[in-house]
Amino acid sequence: MKRNNYIAYALWLAGGCSSLLGMPIGGGLHRIYCGKFISGFSQIALFWLGSFTLWFLVGFLFWAIWGLWWLFDLFFVGIWVEEINALSGEIDSDDYEQRLKKVDALYELYQKGVISKEEFEARKEILMRD
Repeated sequence: MKRNNYIAYALWLAGGCSSLLGMPIGGGLHRIYCGKFISGFSQIALFWLGSFTLWFLVGFLFWAIWGLWWLFDLFFVGIWVEEINALSGEIDSDDYEQRLKKVDALYELYQKGVISKEEFEARKEILMRD
């Protein structure tokens, strides 16, 4: 599935701004959207750890680390979206090439008379569907 830069940055901004405004989300959703599940959940956990330990004043340290990490992500969200889209594009092109090879093999069978033209067309139609 292709990712969208606008959605990734909106999740980044929503995670940070809602956390700063006191909404209970925490950043990290942008990482999850970009396929970085472990670090995304870790970022959310760090935010919540800071929230729960705020009374002991240790929470400010966790929030500071989380905030720097969140700002750091600003520069990498676009790169992650491009990488994951490129990866999905490679998979799609490889799949298409495999289909073409199968159609070529079917055509050879048709040329040799092993299958009829109708059977070749029917199988080709099945292979080339998206």
